[in-house]
Amino acid sequence: MEPQSPFDRHLRRALENHLDVETGATPPNLAEAMAYSLLLPGKRIRPRLTLACAQMVGLVEAASIPAAVAVETLHCFTLIHDDLPCMDNSDTRRGKPANHKVHGEGLALLAGDALIALAYKALFEAAPHVTATGFHAALNRFTDTLGASGVTGGQAMEMLLKPDSGPDAVRKMHAAKTGALFKAALLLPKDLSEVAAEGDGGQSIITFADELGSAFQVADDLADLAEEKGDRASFNVFNHGDKGFLLNEATTGLEIATRQLHEIWGESAAGLVAISNEVKARLR
Repeated sequence: MEPQSPFDRHLRRALENHLDVETGATPPNLAEAMAYSLLLPGKRIRPRLTLACAQMVGLVEAASIPAAVAVETLHCFTLIHDDLPCMDNSDTRRGKPANHKVHGEGLALLAGDALIALAYKALFEAAPHVTATGFHAALNRFTDTLGASGVTGGQAMEMLLKPDSGPDAVRKMHAAKTGALFKAALLLPKDLSEVAAEGDGGQSIITFADELGSAFQVADDLADLAEEKGDRASFNVFNHGDKGFLLNEATTGLEIATRQLHEIWGESAAGLVAISNEVKARLR
């Protein structure tokens, strides 16, 4: 079934334009493996954050859509690689068999690698519509998000954790593995539109990104706890702290950050406030 949302149509178009399957530039098995994961239905919360933040800061759609596509594509790469037997060894993703269960481990690995290239290609489509300074800042952030201090480093940190690892180690891992991409989803529009990090507007976005990413991870772990997945390999935060304290901490932090965001940006922050309320509702 053809995706219905404007974002999903852009995502499919970006994939098709990049693959050039009709010209034979991409092997058909690789194209199929990439499309299998990238086009699976999902919450799409990260690109939604990018688009909502872009609207708030006044970033033009010609730059915000490529940034959102880049964020979702990079996220998809992390999911494929996370699910591999050498990592989290997951059999399913988004209610479907994981990529490697359908296409084999080798091709799934290559599909994830190719999606990194697609993510960068998507981001570069924003360049003509912003200043060189703004794009350079966004490109640096995107690279850091991918690298050793971001999602790749977070996956490596997880390998170092043990069942008796303390809560600080678990949170540090989640901040990189999950939080880095959440922050990028919100901060790429800030960078592209040159909202200064030192000002109240920039600081409110940074704080909101931190608190939302943390709350989202707690909400995910709460859902896993309800499904009796509390001892899964990715280390549930509730195995390392009091449940009531963690939920209250996440809820309070998110509420304060959301209120500050709304006070500074006004009604233009409505899209982000709505997403914040969705995440907060999952903390109950």
